Parts: sequence; C-alpha cells; structure tokens
Amino acid sequence: MSKKPAFDMSSLLAEKGQGASAEDAPSRPIIKEARQKEVINRRISENTKIASSEFVNLGFKVPREFRHRLRKIAAAQDVTLVEVLREAISLYEKHHTSEI
Repeated sequence: MSKKPAFDMSSLLAEKGQGASAEDAPSRPIIKEARQKEVINRRISENTKIASSEFVNLGFKVPREFRHRLRKIAAAQDVTLVEVLREAISLYEKHHTSEI
C-alpha cells in the first residue's frame, strides 16, 4: 500500500501582521471615531477614585435574585456594582443614624 504524502498546511496560516482577509468577507465600518465621542454617564467623579491597592475582597454569596436586581440597577444607572453598594450603604447610614 502506498502512503499518501503529507498535506502542506503552512500556506493556510498567516504570520502576525501578514494576514489577509478573504475576498468574499464583508468589510466592517470603522467605528473608532464614534467610540471616542461616547459620553460615559458616571456618577462617580474623577477625584473620588480609590487606588486599586486600597481595595480588598468582599467575599460573600447572595441569592441569585438579589444579584440580578443589583446588576439591573447598575446597568440602568450605568454605574458599577460597587457604586450601587456604596450608595445603598450611604442611604442606610442616613436612615439609621441613631443606631450606628
């Protein structure tokens, strides 16, 4: 029985920076300029940012529904989960000042 010669697949792989798109591939519009002009609605100001070295892990589990509600609030306000929790704690402290 004759052995088939190995198929040369080196022409199928592109080297970094040398790749070419397929002739029938659709071109994508450049959206770089639009993204640069996006305004991010952040309630936290630049001067209140905390260095990442000052953060600690707050490891606890919450019910799935609580997590869903927390993420929904953060997404609706376009803020991080930490910002939602900070605001919740601030409101709690204001409401329960006599107990703290």
